[in-house]
Amino acid sequence: MKKITFIVVIFLWVTNSIFAQSDWVRSGSEKSKISFEMPENPTIQERELNGIKVEIFGYKDAATVFGVVASDFSDIGLDFTYSDPSEYYEQMKEASLVTGDAILVSEQSVAYQKMLGKEIVYTQLVGKHEYTYYKRFFFRKKFIYQAAIGGPTRMKQFLVDKKNIFFNTLEFID
Repeated sequence: MKKITFIVVIFLWVTNSIFAQSDWVRSGSEKSKISFEMPENPTIQERELNGIKVEIFGYKDAATVFGVVASDFSDIGLDFTYSDPSEYYEQMKEASLVTGDAILVSEQSVAYQKMLGKEIVYTQLVGKHEYTYYKRFFFRKKFIYQAAIGGPTRMKQFLVDKKNIFFNTLEFID
């Protein structure tokens, strides 16, 4: 009986995960050479700072927040194909943890589509609740990409499931 219950629970979890993603919307930018899926169409903002053009894609629902930031370094002549991104990674990691109550939980290298990136996990108080954020950084050609998802720490397994779906939808356009 336990085996049957276990199989039914696994089947329902897999089915829910598949259907949860089937409604997601593909979005992205030819200009920033990236596409991805989020539960709904994201808001899009464009900015420029010190010659760096930035596209910001964001979506927020009741339990999670999603974000993709594509920073284009073309106009300042920087190409990460030929340079070490370590200094830029450290600066971006520190900027992610700038609020006083943000705590770095872990950081690791991640491989994705034959690229090496970095992932940080950190927690932060939002009001009276602790949130966990997963953020990945990729340095590709003339772009720095940041993809992030966050949500209440108390819903960690739900957040991890959505994180895996979200990060696996990232596609870099040549």
